[in-house]
Amino acid sequence: MAKRTPEGYLTEMEDIRHKLSDFLEQLEKGKVSYFKDIALKLRVLYFDKSGTPALLKVISDLFKFNIVVLISLTLKERVKKGQLPASLADGLVFEQVNSAIMWLERGDEEMNVFDAIKRKEVLYGSEYHSYKEIIEVVADKMTAHIDKTIKDKDVALHKENLLIGGLPVAQRAIIDTARTTITLLDTILSNVRNGKQSPHLRARNG
Repeated sequence: MAKRTPEGYLTEMEDIRHKLSDFLEQLEKGKVSYFKDIALKLRVLYFDKSGTPALLKVISDLFKFNIVVLISLTLKERVKKGQLPASLADGLVFEQVNSAIMWLERGDEEMNVFDAIKRKEVLYGSEYHSYKEIIEVVADKMTAHIDKTIKDKDVALHKENLLIGGLPVAQRAIIDTARTTITLLDTILSNVRNGKQSPHLRARNG
Protein backbone atom coordinates (compact mmCIF):
# COMPACT_ATOMS: atom_id res chain seq x y z
CA MET A 1 0.00 0.00 0.00
CA ALA A 2 1.42 3.37 -1.04
CA LYS A 3 2.17 5.84 1.71
CA ARG A 4 1.88 9.58 1.23
CA THR A 5 5.16 11.45 1.81
CA PRO A 6 5.54 14.74 3.72
CA GLU A 7 6.04 16.50 0.40
CA GLY A 8 2.87 14.84 -0.86
CA TYR A 9 0.91 16.38 2.01
CA LEU A 10 2.42 19.77 1.22
CA THR A 11 1.40 19.39 -2.42
CA GLU A 12 -2.18 18.67 -1.36
CA MET A 13 -2.15 21.74 0.88
CA GLU A 14 -0.75 23.88 -1.92
CA ASP A 15 -3.47 22.61 -4.27
CA ILE A 16 -6.15 23.63 -1.74
CA ARG A 17 -4.50 27.03 -1.38
CA HIS A 18 -4.79 27.62 -5.15
CA LYS A 19 -8.39 26.40 -5.26
CA LEU A 20 -9.39 28.69 -2.39
CA SER A 21 -7.92 31.61 -4.32
CA ASP A 22 -9.74 30.57 -7.49
CA PHE A 23 -13.06 30.14 -5.67
CA LEU A 24 -12.76 33.57 -4.03
CA GLU A 25 -12.12 35.06 -7.45
CA GLN A 26 -15.32 33.46 -8.73
CA LEU A 27 -17.22 34.88 -5.77
CA GLU A 28 -15.96 38.35 -6.62
CA LYS A 29 -17.50 37.85 -10.07
CA GLY A 30 -20.88 37.30 -8.45
CA LYS A 31 -20.92 33.49 -8.50
CA VAL A 32 -22.10 33.15 -4.91
CA SER A 33 -22.47 29.35 -4.92
CA TYR A 34 -18.68 29.01 -4.69
CA PHE A 35 -18.82 29.64 -0.96
CA LYS A 36 -19.91 25.99 -0.68
CA ASP A 37 -16.73 24.82 -2.42
CA ILE A 38 -14.70 27.02 -0.09
CA ALA A 39 -16.38 25.42 2.93
CA LEU A 40 -15.43 21.94 1.69
CA LYS A 41 -11.77 22.90 1.37
CA LEU A 42 -11.73 24.54 4.79
CA ARG A 43 -13.23 21.39 6.27
CA VAL A 44 -10.37 19.30 4.83
CA LEU A 45 -7.79 21.70 6.27
CA TYR A 46 -9.16 22.18 9.78
CA PHE A 47 -11.46 19.34 10.84
CA ASP A 48 -10.99 15.61 11.46
CA LYS A 49 -13.40 13.42 9.49
CA SER A 50 -14.13 9.68 9.72
CA GLY A 51 -10.87 8.86 11.47
CA THR A 52 -8.79 11.03 9.12
CA PRO A 53 -7.07 13.96 10.86
CA ALA A 54 -7.33 17.45 9.43
CA LEU A 55 -4.68 18.16 6.80
CA LEU A 56 -3.19 21.06 8.76
CA LYS A 57 -2.91 18.83 11.84
CA VAL A 58 -1.01 16.23 9.82
CA ILE A 59 1.36 18.83 8.39
CA SER A 60 1.99 20.53 11.72
CA ASP A 61 2.77 17.11 13.25
CA LEU A 62 5.08 16.12 10.39
CA PHE A 63 7.07 19.35 10.52
CA LYS A 64 6.78 19.77 14.29
CA PHE A 65 5.27 23.21 14.70
CA ASN A 66 2.16 24.67 16.29
CA ILE A 67 0.00 27.15 14.42
CA VAL A 68 -0.73 30.16 16.60
CA VAL A 69 -3.18 32.95 15.78
CA LEU A 70 -4.52 36.04 17.53
CA ILE A 71 -8.12 36.12 18.71
CA SER A 72 -10.31 39.01 19.79
CA LEU A 73 -12.44 38.74 22.89
CA THR A 74 -16.21 38.90 22.60
CA LEU A 75 -18.19 41.54 24.44
CA LYS A 76 -19.34 39.00 27.03
CA GLU A 77 -15.76 37.79 27.56
CA ARG A 78 -14.66 41.36 28.20
CA VAL A 79 -17.48 41.78 30.70
CA LYS A 80 -16.48 38.52 32.43
CA LYS A 81 -12.88 39.73 32.70
CA GLY A 82 -14.06 43.00 34.23
CA GLN A 83 -12.90 45.07 31.28
CA LEU A 84 -16.40 46.37 30.49
CA PRO A 85 -19.57 46.97 32.53
CA ALA A 86 -22.13 44.14 32.46
CA SER A 87 -24.83 46.51 31.21
CA LEU A 88 -23.18 46.59 27.78
CA ALA A 89 -24.04 42.92 27.24
CA ASP A 90 -27.69 43.28 28.24
CA GLY A 91 -30.04 42.72 25.33
CA LEU A 92 -27.21 41.88 22.92
CA VAL A 93 -28.72 40.08 19.91
CA PHE A 94 -25.89 40.18 17.37
CA GLU A 95 -22.14 40.17 17.56
CA GLN A 96 -19.48 38.97 15.16
CA VAL A 97 -15.98 39.43 16.44
CA ASN A 98 -14.56 38.47 13.04
CA SER A 99 -11.34 37.24 14.63
CA ALA A 100 -10.68 35.00 11.60
CA ILE A 101 -10.00 37.95 9.33
CA MET A 102 -7.56 39.33 11.91
CA TRP A 103 -5.96 36.06 13.04
CA LEU A 104 -2.57 37.02 11.65
CA GLU A 105 -2.72 40.75 12.37
CA ARG A 106 -4.01 41.73 15.77
CA GLY A 107 -6.05 40.48 18.71
CA ASP A 108 -6.30 40.23 22.47
CA GLU A 109 -4.83 36.76 23.04
CA GLU A 110 -2.82 34.05 21.31
CA MET A 111 -4.45 30.70 20.63
CA ASN A 112 -3.83 27.49 18.71
CA VAL A 113 -5.65 27.80 15.38
CA PHE A 114 -7.64 24.59 15.97
CA ASP A 115 -9.00 26.05 19.19
CA ALA A 116 -9.61 29.45 17.61
CA ILE A 117 -11.81 28.05 14.86
CA LYS A 118 -14.02 26.36 17.48
CA ARG A 119 -14.63 29.56 19.48
CA LYS A 120 -18.19 30.82 19.70
CA GLU A 121 -17.54 33.91 17.60
CA VAL A 122 -20.97 34.75 16.23
CA LEU A 123 -24.00 35.65 18.34
CA TYR A 124 -27.27 35.86 16.41
CA GLY A 125 -30.48 36.16 18.38
CA SER A 126 -29.89 33.95 21.39
CA GLU A 127 -27.64 31.42 19.64
CA TYR A 128 -23.85 31.34 19.50
CA HIS A 129 -22.01 29.84 16.53
CA SER A 130 -18.37 28.94 15.92
CA TYR A 131 -16.67 29.18 12.55
CA LYS A 132 -16.33 25.39 12.77
CA GLU A 133 -20.10 24.99 13.06
CA ILE A 134 -20.78 27.43 10.23
CA ILE A 135 -18.28 25.76 7.89
CA GLU A 136 -19.43 22.22 8.69
CA VAL A 137 -23.11 23.03 8.17
CA VAL A 138 -22.32 24.29 4.66
CA ALA A 139 -19.79 21.57 3.84
CA ASP A 140 -21.68 18.60 5.26
CA LYS A 141 -25.37 19.49 5.11
CA MET A 142 -25.54 21.79 2.10
CA THR A 143 -22.78 20.47 -0.19
CA ALA A 144 -21.33 17.00 0.45
CA HIS A 145 -24.84 15.91 1.49
CA ILE A 146 -28.05 17.74 0.69
CA ASP A 147 -29.89 17.30 3.95
CA LYS A 148 -33.69 17.42 4.00
CA THR A 149 -33.69 19.59 7.12
CA ILE A 150 -31.26 22.05 8.69
CA LYS A 151 -31.68 23.60 12.12
CA ASP A 152 -33.39 26.99 12.13
CA LYS A 153 -30.50 28.56 14.06
CA ASP A 154 -28.11 27.55 11.25
CA VAL A 155 -30.40 28.63 8.42
CA ALA A 156 -30.79 32.04 10.07
CA LEU A 157 -27.14 32.85 9.33
CA HIS A 158 -27.78 32.47 5.59
CA LYS A 159 -30.72 34.86 5.39
CA GLU A 160 -30.34 38.25 3.77
CA ASN A 161 -32.12 40.23 6.48
CA LEU A 162 -28.71 40.77 8.09
CA LEU A 163 -25.77 41.38 5.80
CA ILE A 164 -22.09 42.00 6.53
CA GLY A 165 -20.24 43.55 3.62
CA GLY A 166 -23.19 42.70 1.39
CA LEU A 167 -23.26 39.01 2.34
CA PRO A 168 -25.22 36.91 4.84
CA VAL A 169 -23.41 36.25 8.11
CA ALA A 170 -22.47 32.63 7.32
CA GLN A 171 -21.06 33.43 3.89
CA ARG A 172 -19.04 36.34 5.28
CA ALA A 173 -17.59 34.13 8.02
CA ILE A 174 -16.55 31.48 5.49
CA ILE A 175 -14.99 34.01 3.13
CA ASP A 176 -13.12 35.77 5.94
CA THR A 177 -11.75 32.43 7.15
CA ALA A 178 -10.69 31.51 3.61
CA ARG A 179 -8.82 34.78 3.02
CA THR A 180 -6.84 34.44 6.21
CA THR A 181 -6.24 30.75 5.56
CA ILE A 182 -4.62 31.49 2.20
CA THR A 183 -2.11 33.76 3.93
CA LEU A 184 -1.54 31.13 6.60
CA LEU A 185 -0.90 28.40 4.00
CA ASP A 186 1.59 30.66 2.20
CA THR A 187 3.33 31.21 5.55
CA ILE A 188 3.59 27.46 6.17
CA LEU A 189 4.93 26.76 2.67
CA SER A 190 7.55 29.52 3.02
CA ASN A 191 8.62 28.14 6.38
CA VAL A 192 8.88 24.50 5.36
CA ARG A 193 10.41 24.99 1.93
CA ASN A 194 12.49 28.13 2.43
CA GLY A 195 13.06 28.29 6.19
CA LYS A 196 11.28 31.64 6.52
CA GLN A 197 10.31 32.23 10.14
CA SER A 198 6.90 33.43 11.27
CA PRO A 199 5.48 34.38 14.68
CA HIS A 200 2.49 32.22 13.84
CA LEU A 201 4.51 29.01 13.55
CA ARG A 202 6.06 27.85 16.81
CA ALA A 203 8.58 25.02 16.72
CA ARG A 204 7.80 22.15 19.05
CA ASN A 205 10.36 20.86 21.50
CA GLY A 206 11.48 17.32 20.78
